[in-house]
Amino acid sequence: MLFEVVKRNSRGRFSEVFVNLAYIESLEPRNPQEETPIQAKILRGLYYVHLYAAFEKTINEVVEQTLILIGTKNVINRHYATPFNTISLNHKMQAFKGSGYKGYIAKSIDVFRAIDSDESFVITNTLLATSLQNVWHKTIQETLACFGIAPINFEPRVRLTIDEIVEKRNAVAHGREKPANVGESHRSNVLRQKTQEMQQVVDLVISAFEVFISDRSYLKTEYSNEYI
Repeated sequence: MLFEVVKRNSRGRFSEVFVNLAYIESLEPRNPQEETPIQAKILRGLYYVHLYAAFEKTINEVVEQTLILIGTKNVINRHYATPFNTISLNHKMQAFKGSGYKGYIAKSIDVFRAIDSDESFVITNTLLATSLQNVWHKTIQETLACFGIAPINFEPRVRLTIDEIVEKRNAVAHGREKPANVGESHRSNVLRQKTQEMQQVVDLVISAFEVFISDRSYLKTEYSNEYI
């Protein structure tokens, strides 16, 4: 139930995406050999923007919800599973990154001391928002790794679909290509398959984070019962 709102929002977004797709399909000639109207081509190009928006927002919401749930536990840092220090010590890593040559040693000490400290650091739900502005296949796997979640083994076709959706959305949204040019490539039946694959990606990502929270995998095993 912890991710029910995320799931409901996702279903609502993708429902609208499918309504949009049904309208595009109604504009296409039944005979694939006939010339597709320019209106349909334009809408098929713009469709990538709509589909990607539903996808990106859902990925962001599941990550934000996960960070909110963990943040409420007030975990002291030495109780976190080691991989989760990527998240819990993010503010210290940012300070280390910006320290320069003279501050390198001091900031290094600060980071390593914090790993085994009794301090409880603030975890903000927008911590990964910047890195999730373009959600490629690589982005998903890196995000999972930040939490210490095992990679999701998507089928090769699905991995290609993720990156294709991002690339075509960017091309249209940033004006590199005209929507009609992008929309020439695929009819609605192909777009439907790609949309279903993106839904599958979203469902697998949500499921991975649900298990992560349910099993309290962000904690070292010996401390998991202290934060029920």
